[in-house]
Amino acid sequence: QPFPQINFSTSMQHTKSFIKVDGTRFILDNKPHYVVGANYWQAMNLGMESGNRSRVLKDLETLKENGINSLRIMAASEGPPGEPYRMYPALMNAPGEYDESVFQGLDWFLDQLKNYDMTAIMTLSNFWHWSGGFAQYVNWVDNSGKIPYPEVGGFSFDSYSARFYTDSEIKDTCQKYYRDHIKTVINRKNTVNGMVYKDDPTIFAWELANEPQAVYSSNAHDVVFQWFDKTSKFIKSLDKNHLVTTGTEGKHGKDWFITMHKSDNFTSVHVWVENWGHYSSGDPSPENYQRAVNFMRNFLQETSDWSTKILKKPVLLGEYGMARDGWTDISKYDPKAPVTNRDKYFTEVAKKIFELEKQHAQTGLMFWAYSGIGRPSDSKPTWVGDPPHE
Repeated sequence: QPFPQINFSTSMQHTKSFIKVDGTRFILDNKPHYVVGANYWQAMNLGMESGNRSRVLKDLETLKENGINSLRIMAASEGPPGEPYRMYPALMNAPGEYDESVFQGLDWFLDQLKNYDMTAIMTLSNFWHWSGGFAQYVNWVDNSGKIPYPEVGGFSFDSYSARFYTDSEIKDTCQKYYRDHIKTVINRKNTVNGMVYKDDPTIFAWELANEPQAVYSSNAHDVVFQWFDKTSKFIKSLDKNHLVTTGTEGKHGKDWFITMHKSDNFTSVHVWVENWGHYSSGDPSPENYQRAVNFMRNFLQETSDWSTKILKKPVLLGEYGMARDGWTDISKYDPKAPVTNRDKYFTEVAKKIFELEKQHAQTGLMFWAYSGIGRPSDSKPTWVGDPPHE
């Protein structure tokens, strides 16, 4: 369904300016700027010469036709080759050892975006395992045991990944490797157009990581705050042009939200009604659907209030999604499965975001995730909306 009419443009119009923050809004060339976005995390791999560039161009054309002006993409993935449940080839196979062909895929993709009046949020690591992420950094520093992937290790993965910033024995080395990567990406010279990333207005913001989690351990607030604070300041010391955000979900409540967002330029929220237990894709009842909508609306209202009224910062909905209908004879994972509830739900999300925008209390939304003309296959990663293991 078309987005409701809004009173200012979402177009980038081949801008050479950087998006900035003004109070609780984004501005571009001194005009309010609103994000209508999608997650396209697979961009750098599809953009490789050996990827699927013709598919990327078709995807970008469709996204532009539908009013999308920003994409959230990975600007990091960690090796080594052969690890399960993750995307490959990785950008970095060992600390400081890059696969140049993957980096050139990212170069090419960023160069294409300007032709479609789009910007990119660049995600610099991942709490989860599907791109390597924190767990791979931990394993590089302490390889005494295997990574307990969620598919086999359950909740033990969360505490393992969190050692990235909580384990006093290894965290300094983990952070050195991670910061070296940040420095490499920010100072990267694009091989297609010659522009250094930190000087490229196609980049909208740097995101610390995908969904870095609160850690429930002794002095956890202090540990987590130090990481968010020091990392944000480190990025800003290298790049004065771009905004910085966290990549967090906002699901841990008010105190954590404030702790995590004291040092960035704008706050990040994701909302996942089924993953968080507020919806079942196998239940066709109106009550099940309404429970999801009610939770989403309340969640977006609360996080918006925390961001705009307490922190006085813009807030961006960086992820939201819903499975296909799972109560028919067709599997909800089949592209032919109906999207009755998803269509209604996405409309409700948009309505809530626009309601908040009118109060300068939201800046936009980015759905998870766009697979375009891609369709899943088990033979190898095919770079659809969800990572290969999903």
